[in-house]
Amino acid sequence: MSQIIFGPVTSRRFGQSLGIDLSPSTKQCNFDCLYCELKGAKTVDTIHDAPSVQSVLDALQKALQIHRNLDVVTLTANGEPTLYPDLKPLIEAMHALVNRPKLLILSNGSTIGDLLVQEALYPLDIVKLSLDCATPQCFKKLDRARKGIEIESIMEGMQTFRKRYQGELVIEILVVEGLNDTQAEFEALSAALRKIRPDRID
Repeated sequence: MSQIIFGPVTSRRFGQSLGIDLSPSTKQCNFDCLYCELKGAKTVDTIHDAPSVQSVLDALQKALQIHRNLDVVTLTANGEPTLYPDLKPLIEAMHALVNRPKLLILSNGSTIGDLLVQEALYPLDIVKLSLDCATPQCFKKLDRARKGIEIESIMEGMQTFRKRYQGELVIEILVVEGLNDTQAEFEALSAALRKIRPDRID
């Protein structure tokens, strides 16, 4: 299995970040975004052959002994980290293990309508979700999601999550020329963001 821990790297927005890759061996995602830096792959609805919770914790504990001046520990994946099958117990254990630095997840937002996923994310200090489109037409072209994933459900899930989540909610928008840079799409995104009320937009 490839390395679970990577970094630390310097993030312009979050400072010194130690990464945890929950799909270290291959890309596993429920989106196949046009702009993705990873090679295209068939979409999935869960991470297969995922590292165990204990192996992640062991690797993290060793890394924390070496890297002591961190700002964040970042949950990510070669794909979508919320597809990790043991997400809730992993985050609970990380929360107990890590006092400082802060805990962050980078997610495409696809599963945020799932109440079990929302509950799993509550202990995190920062949740960063992507929202590239606010209309079905744009979403279909740009994010190329797995069948059954709808942008309306994602935006509703973000609103629901915001109401209960006590940490910092960040929404990331990546603008792609000719796809989500129209006036109509910007207006739809603006309307969605007013309802979601994130702490920050990147």
